[in-house]
Amino acid sequence: MTQLSGFAVCPSGLEACLAQELSSIEGVGEVQAGKAGCWFRADATAIARANLWCRTPTRILLMLDQLRLRSADDLYAAAKRLPWEKFLHPAQTIRIDVNQGRPAPFELALPFAGFKVKDGLCDRLRDLTGERPSVDTRNPDIRIWVYIDGDKATLSIDTSGEPLFKRGWRLAKGEAPLRENLAAALVQMTGLQQVGATTPSPPVVIDPMAGSGTLLIEAASLLAGLAPGFHPTNPRRFACEDFNKASPFGRVDFIALRAACAAAWAKATGLALPTMVGRDLDERLVRVAKENAARALPPAISEQLTFEQADFFQAAAPNSTEAPEPTTSPNLLITNLPYGKRVQMTEDEPRKLSETLKRHYAGYQAWLLTDNLKLDSAIRLKAGRRIPVFNGDIECRWMRFDMVAGSARRERPSDQRPPGSPSDQPQRP
Repeated sequence: MTQLSGFAVCPSGLEACLAQELSSIEGVGEVQAGKAGCWFRADATAIARANLWCRTPTRILLMLDQLRLRSADDLYAAAKRLPWEKFLHPAQTIRIDVNQGRPAPFELALPFAGFKVKDGLCDRLRDLTGERPSVDTRNPDIRIWVYIDGDKATLSIDTSGEPLFKRGWRLAKGEAPLRENLAAALVQMTGLQQVGATTPSPPVVIDPMAGSGTLLIEAASLLAGLAPGFHPTNPRRFACEDFNKASPFGRVDFIALRAACAAAWAKATGLALPTMVGRDLDERLVRVAKENAARALPPAISEQLTFEQADFFQAAAPNSTEAPEPTTSPNLLITNLPYGKRVQMTEDEPRKLSETLKRHYAGYQAWLLTDNLKLDSAIRLKAGRRIPVFNGDIECRWMRFDMVAGSARRERPSDQRPPGSPSDQPQRP
């Protein structure tokens, strides 16, 4: 099939994770990380497969043209010469979205740039068919994306439709929850892999501040090898399925692609996951997490997740259901600490956080998401990794702490390192 140029969009800080994920998709090649996404080459079938199987992207765009901008009329000319008739027909509705990196070298309002592209597209279809598509900003059939970066512009068509982080299972949520694609990327950054992979699974995976359960559910989906863009009883449709049959996607066998996803769903029924526990102080959120897991996962998988009401600062770590083996990975703690729009931590809680990790989670590998860029200094623990990520517009760090067994000793003043060491300085991705 014809090789196409694509761009997978993701939140800032997740580009390396996305690049690794795209490279694992059959038929996808020449992957190159960019800003807030990755460029790649693939045929239409591989792009459809990526929509079903990739956990990290927000959406996947098909690049149609790149041009040098000298005036707004260049956008109109480019839009009018593109063969839109291969992708859509006048009865379909459209929406034009314009984003910008560096500003254009001339005065160009982004809404006006969108109007120019819309006019070029509509005028071409009207010349060919006598009709032009309508604009629908709320629920369009086809979305066109324009990206302006200095004197360059890229015109793309959206193959995904609804954002890919909308898995379809989260009907209830807590305050400011993590989007599913960010949660999935954070889980992948821990090194967690599908059950049966070369790297053994940890005996225990716990989120002690689970909220609506997003992190733990995405971890279970990864361990079970499920396709995040597929659900047997609540299937989603991708925008590229509604492209004209003359487009490269007209020859994609979506039935076969979904059959592969269904086979993975059925295979997961027989898998045994590690001990997986989600806790929260809010009883309502515990119920929400249970309901979300039941909708998101096969029954045999969701039943292996335990959600319970507990206070992180008081409850002991859970026990594994199986005896650990010498080659087993360390137990894993993953959590999204309160920050930003969520309830803020009090001044005393960083100390309590450190004491709790040392007392109850010795031997664990703990990953904490925080907007406190110097959390490791605040809790007086050395972070093994400090990965910059953005949760929406909030700059955060995904920090790893290796809790050595026997580290629950009382710290002396000499053990304290001064805050603000060079390794703590934030670097914007």
